[in-house]
Amino acid sequence: MPTDKLRLTATDLTALTTCDDEYLLDKGANLYTLGKYEQAVEYYHLATTLGNAQAMANLGYCYLYGRHIKQNLDLALAYFKVAVLKENIDAAYKLGDIYESDKWGLQDDELSEYYYHQAVSFILGTEHEKSELLGCYHKLQQYPSLCLALARKKIKNGISLTDFSEAYQLLKHAEIGYLHELNSGYDMYLKSYERVKHLLADQKFDLIRGKYDKLFIDEY
Repeated sequence: MPTDKLRLTATDLTALTTCDDEYLLDKGANLYTLGKYEQAVEYYHLATTLGNAQAMANLGYCYLYGRHIKQNLDLALAYFKVAVLKENIDAAYKLGDIYESDKWGLQDDELSEYYYHQAVSFILGTEHEKSELLGCYHKLQQYPSLCLALARKKIKNGISLTDFSEAYQLLKHAEIGYLHELNSGYDMYLKSYERVKHLLADQKFDLIRGKYDKLFIDEY
């Protein structure tokens, strides 16, 4: 007679009865880090039933890349989009990446930029839309790859209007964010950091450097 691979502990059951979705999410994330994807997915499912948006986003990743469960793009998109309804930053950012790339057969520049913008809006709230200055929003530095992705959208002539001022400020946040990661020993960000430095050196930004650099002078 087959037995379940996962047996819930007394603490797990208590977390369920008290609707402690964060405990279940964290346990799933720890199992995922250990490479125990099968068990991690089960805890993500449990946290999702309690409405945890990060668990939904994490399930999206599992379905997108086939982590223990069978790869399923439709389910990945569904979990990401439900998480976005709950203003989950990671889900919005990942949707931007999915629609940016031709890997998934869904490339759509407009949708990609839309979701990148949503991710930034979830970080900052709606207040930033009233000001052209992003330099004071230091929380952006926790998401350097998002800043780089959206900045590149703002630089090129694409679906929306080119905005060098916003692009430059996003790149400055990306530069600082990647620098923090490198200083913490995460060398995998070196190429991204160098890409940001290269973009910042472009002469198209020469006329606005003085205006915005002073906003970041204390960040290094």
